[in-house]
Amino acid sequence: MNKSEWQQQLLAQQAQFSGSESVFIDAFNNSESSNNTFVTPLLYQGLLSICGPDSGKFLQGQLTCNVNSSTLQQSILGAACNPQGRMYSSFRLITNNNGSEPGYLLRMRSNLIPLTHETLHKYSVFFKTKLHDASDEWLGLGVWGDDAEQLIQTTFKLDSIPQQSGQAEHGETAIVIRLPGDKARFECWVKAEHITDTWQAITTTASPTANHAWLLEDIRNGIAEISLETESAFNPHMVNFQAIDAISFNKGCYTGQEIVARTHYKGKSKRHTQRFSLSGAEILTAGDELQAADSDKTIATVISAALSHRNDGTTSLEALLVVNADLDNNTPLMMQHKGQKIEATPCPLPYSLNEEKKP
Repeated sequence: MNKSEWQQQLLAQQAQFSGSESVFIDAFNNSESSNNTFVTPLLYQGLLSICGPDSGKFLQGQLTCNVNSSTLQQSILGAACNPQGRMYSSFRLITNNNGSEPGYLLRMRSNLIPLTHETLHKYSVFFKTKLHDASDEWLGLGVWGDDAEQLIQTTFKLDSIPQQSGQAEHGETAIVIRLPGDKARFECWVKAEHITDTWQAITTTASPTANHAWLLEDIRNGIAEISLETESAFNPHMVNFQAIDAISFNKGCYTGQEIVARTHYKGKSKRHTQRFSLSGAEILTAGDELQAADSDKTIATVISAALSHRNDGTTSLEALLVVNADLDNNTPLMMQHKGQKIEATPCPLPYSLNEEKKP
């Protein structure tokens, strides 16, 4: 079964999708279920495979992260930049057991895979490495909640469950990665031929839930993700990648490294990413620009946004916005988008942006 066939199967089960990325929007209200364990299909994500004897060396010269820190047991976050230090892709780097050859998977937004493949291929011709879109070979599921650990271990027959963020466990049918969150949360990449049986097994315990609930966890953990709409718009510091260990400052040269290092050591990024709760906003998408309430001056750009339940039963939006670094992080901002007034209340991030810079 390929990705398109899997989506058709979900549609036959009354699933609903939105947008070019196939964001799953059905069953959002299930996030209020008393079950407290959830699953969502990650069709808006995909995998780019890089394999061959020189794969590690090749990627080390292209990515912001230290490829040598990625192992079968540990995935890492990173980005790929153009020579101007702007990110054309962000990803989770997964070391893949690919027989006798070194292999890696870059998990990213599906609509970024063609561009990323094309750009990296320009450099890969000088190395013994091959690139291909592996999105039809591995299909993603997000699983989280009270019973997630037991459910994952039972479904995939794993020897052990990853306990720390980024840790990975390889089973016969899937790669399972632990993600940050208040409750146990796992990103599962299932071999395509096993996706139907896996979905049936997991949904006996977990409630199928919209991607918004999954994206909300990334937003609350301050994990920004580049999409096609924000491609080449930001450098890594603007999306706080230095705070989530997605940049290595001692691994050596890579494309865009000089600009990234200069920003870190010699200057200060004029913009950074802040989490906000947005009142009065309809659904916003990546790349949307928000203006000041009393002018047409753009003061924020959406990285990601997701629906969030309030205590009174209504819904609002939470979002990661790229804003000017000198904004007061304790004062609500009045914004507008296409004439709609929006009150943006700053929310805390789980990390500091003021850590000491070390050479």
